Amino acid sequence: MAAASSQNTIARQWQLLKLLPSRAPGLEARVLTQQLRDAGFSVSKRTVERDLQDLSLLFPLQCNDKSMPFGWYWMAGADLDIPGISVAEALSLTLVEGQIRQLLPASLLSSLAARFGLAKNKLQALESSVAGARWPDKVASVSADMQLLAPKIDSDILRQVQQALLDKKQLEVSYHALHQNAVKQYRLNPLALVQRGQVSYLIASAEPYTDPLRFAIHRFKQVEITDTAAVTPADFNLQRYLASGAMEFSEGETITLEFSAKPVLANLLQETPLSADMVCVKLDNGDYHISASVHKGWQLNLWLMSQSSFLTVLAPQELRDKIKQQLTEALANY
Repeated sequence: MAAASSQNTIARQWQLLKLLPSRAPGLEARVLTQQLRDAGFSVSKRTVERDLQDLSLLFPLQCNDKSMPFGWYWMAGADLDIPGISVAEALSLTLVEGQIRQLLPASLLSSLAARFGLAKNKLQALESSVAGARWPDKVASVSADMQLLAPKIDSDILRQVQQALLDKKQLEVSYHALHQNAVKQYRLNPLALVQRGQVSYLIASAEPYTDPLRFAIHRFKQVEITDTAAVTPADFNLQRYLASGAMEFSEGETITLEFSAKPVLANLLQETPLSADMVCVKLDNGDYHISASVHKGWQLNLWLMSQSSFLTVLAPQELRDKIKQQLTEALANY
């Protein structure tokens, strides 16, 4: 218990030093107390005043005692480079670490390794005394889809892909084309990295073409960075590419989808609509007629099949016929 108390005192005082301004009139103890509380430390104004007196014996701190309230600040010329991180920063690093590992170049990730370790150590040291330090144990982000394990990615291949993207160099690759069950050779122009669920994709054009394609990184069998500069299409923009529905495995075509839905599905869709223009109208039989602008493609088809017990596609007719055929084929398996 004494060790935990000592760790909390050190962390609190370190944070207090970081809060102090570099010039007069400084900050009074009342304001500093509130800022420490905002950072997750349960502390009284009297404790902060005592901390300031103690720290002024070790650090070049100045108290503006010419008028009330007294303000504290660093003396002119003092070194304000205080290492360490706040509880909020430690929380942020801990919560995002798993999300960004496959999106950051290895060189940048290695430079953050010490920061990630410091964040974990700080939260562990303060978990018994600072409520905010226990936050990672109380929150989680889960996928709304079927929980699948992440594919295994060769760390060296990932590093080379990231480096080629960073350096704007072409890649010579051997790639396992899943649907063709064959390994193919490509020369790629890396354009972007996208994390979709558990799978990381390299968005790239394959010579001699310029259309951006998706390549699942775990399907690369071999990659080599070339000395040739990558060619980026003048009209390529990652945000526009995503908005086109490309990561929904769409060719970019937008359709007006119409279907009837059971109340249980309609209620869910009214909470989380398919699109900004979705319209939901209750029918006389208790079901709902829903229309929405959506991207035509594999992701839409997969969703419609997964909800086939709760909806009936009405339009477009081509999509209605396709779903009907797939349901007939699925029924034949049973």
